[in-house]
Amino acid sequence: HFDALRGKAGALVIKMRLERESGVIMNHKKIRRLMRKYKLVAIIRQANPYRKLAKATQEHQTCPNLLQRQFDQGEPEKVLLTDIT
Repeated sequence: HFDALRGKAGALVIKMRLERESGVIMNHKKIRRLMRKYKLVAIIRQANPYRKLAKATQEHQTCPNLLQRQFDQGEPEKVLLTDIT
């Protein structure tokens, strides 16, 4: 299972796949010990540093601020607002 996922499977993923595909019930701590014994280290995904930047700049790109905080337009129901946060 470790090689099938190209080293991206940790002890818990291997445990779930063993139970689901082979019907083998084994404690995750035993799998962890075996991984340590045979020096199998799972690759840990690195966080994308650009995700926060893209999320921060996306807010102003999606919808322009047409009112510029001029909420009082002089007549009723000329402008309707909502908050979707």
